[in-house]
Amino acid sequence: MAESNSAEVLTTTSHVDVEKVDAANIDVERNGSASANGNENGNEKSEDVFEPSAEDSHPGAKAGLTLKQFWIVMFGLNCGMFLTALDFNIVSPAVNVISSQFGAYDRSAWLGTGYLISFALVMPFYGKLGETFSRRSLFIFSTLLFILGSGLCGGSHSMNMLIASRVVQGLGGGGVYSLVNVIVTDLVPLKDVGKYLSFTGLVWAIADVAGPLVGGAFAQYASWRWCFYINLCISPISLIITLLVLRVPAPTVGLVTAVRNFDYIGALAMTGGTTMVLLGISWGGVTFPWNSGQVIGTIVGGGVLVIIFAIIEHFVREPLIPPVFLRNRAVMAILVAEFFYGAVLLGMMYYVPQFFQLVFGDTATLSGVSLLPLMLGLAVGNPVAGWITSKYGISLANAWVGAALEVLVTGLMTRWNAHTSRAEAVVELVICGIGQGAAMEGLLVSVQASVTPMLIGVVTSLAIFVQTVGDIFGIAFFATVYQNELRSKLVSLGLTSSQIASVSADAESIRSSFSGTQLEDIISVYAESMQNGWWLMFACAAVLLISSGFSRQHSFAK
Repeated sequence: MAESNSAEVLTTTSHVDVEKVDAANIDVERNGSASANGNENGNEKSEDVFEPSAEDSHPGAKAGLTLKQFWIVMFGLNCGMFLTALDFNIVSPAVNVISSQFGAYDRSAWLGTGYLISFALVMPFYGKLGETFSRRSLFIFSTLLFILGSGLCGGSHSMNMLIASRVVQGLGGGGVYSLVNVIVTDLVPLKDVGKYLSFTGLVWAIADVAGPLVGGAFAQYASWRWCFYINLCISPISLIITLLVLRVPAPTVGLVTAVRNFDYIGALAMTGGTTMVLLGISWGGVTFPWNSGQVIGTIVGGGVLVIIFAIIEHFVREPLIPPVFLRNRAVMAILVAEFFYGAVLLGMMYYVPQFFQLVFGDTATLSGVSLLPLMLGLAVGNPVAGWITSKYGISLANAWVGAALEVLVTGLMTRWNAHTSRAEAVVELVICGIGQGAAMEGLLVSVQASVTPMLIGVVTSLAIFVQTVGDIFGIAFFATVYQNELRSKLVSLGLTSSQIASVSADAESIRSSFSGTQLEDIISVYAESMQNGWWLMFACAAVLLISSGFSRQHSFAK
């Protein structure tokens, strides 16, 4: 039992005395004492937590929950996680139905972008607010906000109202997602976090597959409004469990102090900068050309505001993002890796179904099933990585192995063409999913292990925020390198402008509109054009592997 009492003590396996200040390794033991770690919070007790005895060290005991209560809480948290993940892509099959009803197809892209941008933007704020307000209270608030947004979406009477309601949804969904990942660290020892976060990874994987299928079914057989009303049926489960069962450590910063010291200027700079950058990435190649003034102006302007934000954070009393992160090699390396991890994750999820639809002839709705091999691999890789961290007390090795598998598979995918077999694609996607699951667990636990317990909420929200920005990058830049090549190759086939427009807009109709050699040529053009996107995924996976190598392996002492 002595082992369980020291389970949360972290040391580094190498370079222990190098960058001790910035690495801010966790040395907090069960008795609440904290070793000096070179920053202003180093000698403070991180949080007032329930102190379990050696005989009572089951999951949840850290927060005073029984084992039964812990699993009830996990179910409630993952109900919320499932719905926020579901709303990433549940609307995509219903876009044509919605836009035809409101007569606003030119603004339909905002149904996804509005949710994604607000989702990403609020994550760092929830992490910072978790130091002042109970994470339980913040989770309740974000769930209520998500429910409100869902109700407004379902009852929308115009495209503008629906887009605005999606933004409200994202403000709540971003809080739910980021807080779940932090609350788990309040309930179990840090060395076991990966094992229990694997459940949330599995839930996210299921939602990624279910979203397009459920959305398509609602749009075809019921009403697109049920894409949002379904949240009103399930979210209350998460809300009730949180209200009745969940307990987490009390906040460490008083409300008056927090209001007085809040980084208002930094918040404005960060909000404006990230919004402009995300808008530019979302617009590029879709709403406006990449070389247009709108895209260049928003990205450059947003970049300037982000730089200003980074400078401001060095001069305020309570920065949104502690400057120690910027000086911490381990944290910065993981953040870079998280960005490129997100790019590969969402780039694959958006475009693998299109490849199956084009090459294998799957319908638009059923092409979502093509993600099952990827999700199966993720569902295996994530819990195995969590078990390895818990069993052997290591974290970053999972990210290295996972990133290496992603490099291997994306490299093989650059060979995909019109003659690629379904069996080959399925096997490679399973392996890639295993890599993604392992990397997901390794990166998140490693960045949490690189800071003091007091900063775990902030760094977790920041890591997920950076990953979400990477998500947008992966989708947008894949579309650019793919669509630009596609249009030029379609012109070379001698198709008319109306045929090119039809083929580009509705890939599902290709097999019914063309036949014989012409159909084979079009399919080959699609597959060859998509190779540019797979090369992009390979490059992102390579940067993921390299950047994670610049972080540091942590071990959880036994």
